[in-house]
Amino acid sequence: MANESDVLLELWKGQREEARQMENQRAALTNIVIIVAAAAFGFLTQQGGLRASSLGVTVPLCALGTFGALASAKYGERWAVHSGLAGRLRHELGVRHPGLGLPDLIAGNQAVHRAKFPQVLKLKIWMLWVVLHAAIALGGLLLSVWIVVTL
Repeated sequence: MANESDVLLELWKGQREEARQMENQRAALTNIVIIVAAAAFGFLTQQGGLRASSLGVTVPLCALGTFGALASAKYGERWAVHSGLAGRLRHELGVRHPGLGLPDLIAGNQAVHRAKFPQVLKLKIWMLWVVLHAAIALGGLLLSVWIVVTL
């Protein structure tokens, strides 16, 4: 039978893998959205002007960007769940094995990190992905509104 530390370590590994999976899924989704958006904007540019038929591209582009923003926010939330639990499990391992010096190692690394990157410390990476997708949605929306207004 495995001891409690082995169980905690396996749980920690599982949570880290889940967090990584969330980020991988977000990256794949974002790549697809960017490729489709680039193709859509390229198609609209090739048309030589916006017409009523362009709504067949701009409206779905708005929907795609909105979906991407919502999915990125959800992936960020799920990542936080798994990463947070992994942090708690790591803390518990440090408590059970004080000779490893995990709390001091982690605190030291965090201090160096904070000193090295103070400008972007509070910026959450998942928010950047949400903003990117929202910008695509906004582009589709603005083009759609422009087409409708100028008909």
